[in-house]
Amino acid sequence: MSEKTTQSMLAHRPVTPHAMLCAQLNALHQTMTEGQAEPAWLAALAQCQALVAPLDAYLAEQATPPSTALQALEVQTNALDWAAACARGTTTLQLEKEMVSGAVEGQLLKMLTALTGAKRVLEIGAFTGYASLAMAEALPAEGQLVACEFDAFAADFAQQQWKNSPHGHKITVRVGDAQTTLEALQAEGASFDLIFLDADKTNYLNYYQTVMEGGLLRMGGLLAVDNTLYMGQVYGAGPITPNGTALRAFNTFVQKDERVEQVLLPLRDGLTLIRRII
Repeated sequence: MSEKTTQSMLAHRPVTPHAMLCAQLNALHQTMTEGQAEPAWLAALAQCQALVAPLDAYLAEQATPPSTALQALEVQTNALDWAAACARGTTTLQLEKEMVSGAVEGQLLKMLTALTGAKRVLEIGAFTGYASLAMAEALPAEGQLVACEFDAFAADFAQQQWKNSPHGHKITVRVGDAQTTLEALQAEGASFDLIFLDADKTNYLNYYQTVMEGGLLRMGGLLAVDNTLYMGQVYGAGPITPNGTALRAFNTFVQKDERVEQVLLPLRDGLTLIRRII
């Protein structure tokens, strides 16, 4: 990975447990250096930094590189001034570039699509469509992906990006409230092999129940849920936000749900894989 790419990654606001730890270690190192700390303490801190700071960049280096279309999509997402768009009222939500799935998670989702042999995929919360396109690249020619996105500006942005890929035609976007869209899909008798959930966190449990009880996830199907570590709030002893509270409740519910088998992966901000068995 180039120095420029690494610098770009570091410029992002830390929103994952690993990135937050790196930021805290850097701040602590600076404080200790300015305060003339004991050499042994500085050496130990330097070892901690050397262990954790390069990890995200190394993971990105070891993953299969994203397609040209995916790279361009991420560049365009990062280049847009989301704060200004929100201030202008262009978007109805508080959106930010850190919400993009990114290369490593995108590659995992693409691989899961291929490994499960999925032909029909549902995405709940598309943002600028990075994960949508990553999964679409692994779908067969006749495969279909339905992307749900509440914000019309983000959905339009995504559609413009998908046009740059030969796989973009596999994606259909439905704009509006995700719960309403899920109920409409249920009424249509839709069923999916793979579902990716990355929408508003306080409604995760509602979406999960609708997916499970409405038959949207087929028997043996896979549900991938993003942000299930939520900045470390779900397992830490520190302050917790409404989103953190919602994710903690979601994780607890899924862990006790006998209809599924699940595993939580410490990838970025946490990704839980859930397989329906009943």
